[in-house]
Amino acid sequence: MAFDNVLGHEGARAILARALEQGRFPPALLLIGPEGIGKRTLALAAARARVCEKGSGCGECSICRRIDGALATLQDARDRARNSRDDAAMNHRLHPDVILVEPWTTTKEGTGKAKPDIKVSQVNELVEETFSRPFEAKARVFVIDDAHAMNIASANKLLKSLEEPPPTTHFLLVSASPQVLPQTIPSRCQTLRLRPLPTSVLEAHLRDARGFSADEARLRASLADGSLGRALAFEAGAYKQVRDEALALLLEDAEPLKRIARAELLTDAEDQLPLLMIALRSLLRDVAALRAGVAAMELLNPDVAEQLLPLAQGSLGLSAGGLAEKVAESLIAIQGNASKLLAMDALVDAPELTAP
Repeated sequence: MAFDNVLGHEGARAILARALEQGRFPPALLLIGPEGIGKRTLALAAARARVCEKGSGCGECSICRRIDGALATLQDARDRARNSRDDAAMNHRLHPDVILVEPWTTTKEGTGKAKPDIKVSQVNELVEETFSRPFEAKARVFVIDDAHAMNIASANKLLKSLEEPPPTTHFLLVSASPQVLPQTIPSRCQTLRLRPLPTSVLEAHLRDARGFSADEARLRASLADGSLGRALAFEAGAYKQVRDEALALLLEDAEPLKRIARAELLTDAEDQLPLLMIALRSLLRDVAALRAGVAAMELLNPDVAEQLLPLAQGSLGLSAGGLAEKVAESLIAIQGNASKLLAMDALVDAPELTAP
């Protein structure tokens, strides 16, 4: 019951359910894994179960109903917080004994890019309540989303509370980038690693629970890398536009200067580059599938099957699967600190990427 709204992660759900049943819920737990796979959903479900009147996250008691009601209006609370001058306004009290901490979005100096930031005053509010008794429930739980957004001062402020919290206080930290956290934070937490959701689970959920057509659900699930958040945020129109650019790359003349020019052109659209690489990977997977004899209607991009078939029958068909993995590696690289132009140049200059 506690985790009915959590998609997948059966192993992690079983671990948490057992800890709740045995009265051994950890004082500090760090949930890590890729973006959009349900870490925060799982953390909130565990928090609700810990404070539930029946100890199961029943969804029926007054505590569960209040938490569910607060989550349903969470976007309104975020909007109010952004108009507030109170730094702690992004600490959302879902119940007197359950606080969800979310980062503010600030502009990184010198880059103009937005970055998440959990401020010291947000952590102060948690610290002030750590050692006092719960207001109404049998315990209190603090869920810190994007915990890696804590700056050094915020993290240091939290340390003392993580070391020896009373048995009625629990911290659930959620992070897709735990390597950014000061090592003193993970060292004081039990860690629960969540894996990407299986494509089949995502596809079934998108089709049966979200109402997408079978073809749309299959495309979204296949391109989402196990992330429900990414699958739901997928924009078909934008995808098809950049997919045509990726297809042009595959069909491009192999002359080096033309390839370098196309790499520069593609990196100019920096915001669309990750989506373009996702599209390129999907096309390469389709080329490999056609080479293996898969029917056109079973491809991720069936509408361009006629253009992909000559590629599959040529030299690219032999190496398309491996090249798709190289694209995936480049995608990870550009999401870090790698040069986008060099990453794209390496791809477009790959010997396997030749016209038929």
